[in-house]
This record gives sequence, C-alpha cells and structure tokens, in this order.
Amino acid sequence: MCWTNLWSINSSAYSDVFRQFTMATLGTAPEPTELRINSSRLRPTAVTFTLTVNMCDCDAVIGSREPQQPREIEVESWLNWIHGLPAAVPHVSRLAVLHTWSPDDRTTPTHAKGIQITQADERILRAIGEDSLLTMDAPR
Repeated sequence: MCWTNLWSINSSAYSDVFRQFTMATLGTAPEPTELRINSSRLRPTAVTFTLTVNMCDCDAVIGSREPQQPREIEVESWLNWIHGLPAAVPHVSRLAVLHTWSPDDRTTPTHAKGIQITQADERILRAIGEDSLLTMDAPR
C-alpha cells in the first residue's frame, strides 16, 4: 500500500514529444498504467500514467511536505512541466492528477476541482487531498 498519483492526459497529446518533454523537464518518463480514473471530467480515451521517481509518491502530489527527499523532483520542475505543456506538446487540452492511497483498477475521486493550467501553483498542488482529482485545462 502506498500513495499514488495517477496522472491523465488527453490521448492525442500523449506522444513521443510529450514523453521527451516530460523526461527533459522532470528527469523521469511517464509510465502508462492500466489503472483508470473514473470521472466525467476525463474522456474514456484519456491516457493514465505515473511519474514516480522513488518507491511511492510520498504524501503530496509534488513531493513530501517535509524538506526535499533524495531524488525528489523539485517544485519548480513540476511547475515548469505543467505550465510548459501547452507550448511544448501539441494537442494538450487537459491534464489531470488524482492523489490516492493504493488505488483500485478504476478509482473514483471523492472530490474534484478544475483550474486553468496557468493557475497551477505550489499551494494548489500541495492542497490536493486524498482521493481528490485536479483537472487543469490548457488555454485554447
């Protein structure tokens, strides 16, 4: 059992360019997973993936709430990745993250919130609670 952050992006954006941008910005590649986020905010065709550097995703979407742990992705890198997606990756329309404890094959969030990608900041990302979904829409 472990904290897991399930990320999801619209299928047309999940491409080699997306994987390369993610690797270059975060230092880890997205790992597709069979786990699914069960929410009307996401299309059934959305691709779900993880971005785990260590054994688990600690206690927050963007790392631990304590001082930075070894090999942990820095907050600034997370924000650069999120904010940079619309310009770097064609066809990005929505990015989502679900923070959950030991998810089932299809996990339904208990809470959901939507923002624009440009609004994503450390405070919002750290405030995502257990089984909460955050969707971030790209500007059109």
